[in-house]
Amino acid sequence: MANRHFGKAGDVWKHLMVCEVLAAAEPTHYAESHAGSGAYDLVYDDERNYGVGHFLEVSAVVDTLGASAYAHALHRFTSTGRARYPGSALQAMTLLGDTSEYLFCDVDPVSAEDLRLWGRNLELSRCQVVEHDGMTAVAEWLDTCAGSRCVVHIDPFDPFAAQPGGLSAVQLAGQVAESGSVLVYWYGFDSPLEQAWALAEIAQRTSKPLTCLDVLVTDETGQGMNGDLGVGTTPGTGFGVVLANVEEQVIANCDRLGRDLIRTYAGKRLPNGQQGGLRFTRRA
Repeated sequence: MANRHFGKAGDVWKHLMVCEVLAAAEPTHYAESHAGSGAYDLVYDDERNYGVGHFLEVSAVVDTLGASAYAHALHRFTSTGRARYPGSALQAMTLLGDTSEYLFCDVDPVSAEDLRLWGRNLELSRCQVVEHDGMTAVAEWLDTCAGSRCVVHIDPFDPFAAQPGGLSAVQLAGQVAESGSVLVYWYGFDSPLEQAWALAEIAQRTSKPLTCLDVLVTDETGQGMNGDLGVGTTPGTGFGVVLANVEEQVIANCDRLGRDLIRTYAGKRLPNGQQGGLRFTRRA
C-alpha cells in the first residue's frame, strides 16, 4: 500500500542506503516486496521538514550528501515544477533506467497502477508490477534470475506475517541472502531494547555475513524510552537497514554517508520541538 511515511527521516535513511547500493551494484534485476506508489505530492509538515526537507537543505552544503545517488534521484522530482517525493521504486527506475529488469509488488491497486504509469513514462521495457503477496512473488522471481546481478529491497508492514504456506518478510530476507543476491532490508522499532532486531532475526536464517546500519532517536540526554513508530521521530524510536552480499567498499560508502547525515542533525530540534537527536550504530 502507499507509504504514509514518505519523506520522513526513516524513509530518507532507507533511500539513502538503497540508492547507494543500486548505483554501485548496477543490477540487471531489481525487486521490491512492498513497493508502494511511484511518487507522492511533497508536503512540508514537521516530520518531513525533519526528513527530506532537512536532507535537501544540507545536501546543498555537504559534498558527500550532495553527490550521493539518492540526491541525484531526489532532485529530479523536487527541484522543478510539481514537487514530488519519489518512492524507492521510482528512485530505482530513475537511477537504473532500461538497463535493469524490475519486479514491483504491492497489494494496493492504486499504488500498482501508479508504478505501471511511471514505468511507461520512463519507457522501461521490462517493468513488471504484481498486485499480490510480495514475499511469494519475489521468492519465485529469485529462481528466474539466478546467476544475474540481483538486488532485492524488502520493506514490510509486518515482518512476521505470512500467507498460508508462504514466507514472512524476515524469512524471505534470509532466502535472498542465501541465494547470493544483494539484500537491503528496512526495519523500524519503538524501543531502544529492539535496536538492530532485524539483524538478529535474519542472521538466524542465513549463513551469509550481514551488516546493520541502525539509527536511534534520542532525547536531550542522548537516551530514549519507549517511542512511537507511528510518529517515527519520538525518542526511543528508530530505524535501520540490514545489508547482505554487499561489497565492503559499498558498505563503507553507506557508513560514511550515514555518519555525514547524522552529523547534520547536531543541535536540531525534533519535530515535536523537543531537544534530541539521532544516534548511529553499525553492527555486523
